[in-house]
Amino acid sequence: MNRQPVFIFDFDGTIADTHHYIVQISNRLAAEFKYKPILPHEVELLKDKTSQEVIRHLNVPVLKIPAILARAKKEFYAGIGTLKPIQGLKETIHRLKREGVRMGILSSNAAENVKKFLSNHALTDSFEFIDTTSKVWSKNTSFKKLIARRGFTIEQLLYIGDETRDIVAAQALGIHVAAVTWGYNSMRTLRDHNPDYIIHTPQDLYELCTRTAHSAQMGEEFLFPNPLQFDLGDNFIPGIS
Repeated sequence: MNRQPVFIFDFDGTIADTHHYIVQISNRLAAEFKYKPILPHEVELLKDKTSQEVIRHLNVPVLKIPAILARAKKEFYAGIGTLKPIQGLKETIHRLKREGVRMGILSSNAAENVKKFLSNHALTDSFEFIDTTSKVWSKNTSFKKLIARRGFTIEQLLYIGDETRDIVAAQALGIHVAAVTWGYNSMRTLRDHNPDYIIHTPQDLYELCTRTAHSAQMGEEFLFPNPLQFDLGDNFIPGIS
């Protein structure tokens, strides 16, 4: 049986342009939870660090992380009306949907936040499913549950994320992963974790998704493009060297 590829998106930093908003929330909670705020000159520098390294840098009390995340998600919802999609991505998602590309979301943000944002920007109908998890560093477990619940195979999935933890979670199960450079981690840090693809623009993402999906739609056995052969010119960089 021919199985179509399914492209699963992270939310924060991948679909929604939330980086500076998350920094603001983090700084508002810093005094209450007794960790260091992020200084203006650190915002870009911290993109070179993994989430665990950021936590150590800010001296975040590990035992308070669940409470911090719960509060942060509530704060997030309060300002969600001000947030926008990554520039050019809304149009790209609509194009992919029109071409029959299958898409879903797996996020560690709250479901109500993700759904509200998608509704605000006319994106809800573009996704087959929206799965969320409260586990920040165990998305691989969430992947397992998603695969079992929806009858997917690992081979038909590609995860699209902007953080090193997205790469690690996907790789733990052998899921292909595309890392986008417009989110929380820098290209250098993402590349150090060897994703299958590193993508700079929504147009590059469109090319990756459509090239893979079109072969399946024609009844062919699809394979995700070889990173060393999939050439999008100057804007595309394979993650594997």
